[in-house]
Amino acid sequence: MGMELGMAQTRLLPLKLLLLFPALACLSSGETQVARVNEPATFSCDYNIPKKEMTNYRVYWQNAERVVQAYVPGKKIEELIDPSYVNRTTAIDLSNNLSVTILSLQVPDEGTYECIVQKLVGGQYKRVHKLDVKLSIRADFSDPNILMHEGELSQRITCSSSKGYPQPKLFWLKDGKELASFNTTIFQDPTTRLYSIDSELCVNQTNNFSLTCLITYGDFQVSTNVTLKRDVPPEPTLQPSIIASIVISICFFFIALILYLKRHHCQFCKQPEAGLYSVPQGLAVAATEEEANDLVFPLANVERATTSGKAASV
Repeated sequence: MGMELGMAQTRLLPLKLLLLFPALACLSSGETQVARVNEPATFSCDYNIPKKEMTNYRVYWQNAERVVQAYVPGKKIEELIDPSYVNRTTAIDLSNNLSVTILSLQVPDEGTYECIVQKLVGGQYKRVHKLDVKLSIRADFSDPNILMHEGELSQRITCSSSKGYPQPKLFWLKDGKELASFNTTIFQDPTTRLYSIDSELCVNQTNNFSLTCLITYGDFQVSTNVTLKRDVPPEPTLQPSIIASIVISICFFFIALILYLKRHHCQFCKQPEAGLYSVPQGLAVAATEEEANDLVFPLANVERATTSGKAASV
């Protein structure tokens, strides 16, 4: 008998849970929103109050312990709202699921918002509905700015971005492959709570490659890509003035050479008068003396021969 009772209670337990879940869902169901800084965000309470019973209800929208907006018949709402939300929210829309809008979102607005609906029952207010809305703030980072600083042994490269949220992460990619050795600094503005990020990388460039600075924040990312080209020393070139000087010098050289050859050619190749070749004076004198000797010796021989003939005839 005791065993049968235990089994019956076990069977009834899932049924009790099924009956309990709708009530829990009504009190704690919610949603998640992602909104940008300086933009509005509207939250819906998913509950409607019958028009005939408006005076029997109270509605509160709150973030932690701060009241964002409220509907309380017979009371001044300004006295209930937290100063940080004064003039930044719209009145609760009683005809549209008790929705409320926050204008010009800021990073401190991030968090979980609760919509609480209370109904006057038997002289006391009892909670009849509760809904949570989780708000995530997003501020887009500026496109990463990459700067290159030439060094003697290596090249220092910096990447920076600012005014973003949530907290970022930075990655360096070389030809698509992640690099590990670099220094990164993250700063958060104490007032706006927006982030700035700076990173420094040193590389020894031996060839051309592609470099990417990638910044992720939440489910979003921004990146900038640059191509680094290795500087090849240019071939030495002559200035136009130097080239002109060389050309002029060459021209003067050829002109002088032509004049020189022309002058010497005229001296050695000049034709004599009457078409005869004139023998140099020294050679002419020498030839005359030799010819004179040749003439003297034959005459002497003739005279000797004549004398001998005469003697023979005697």
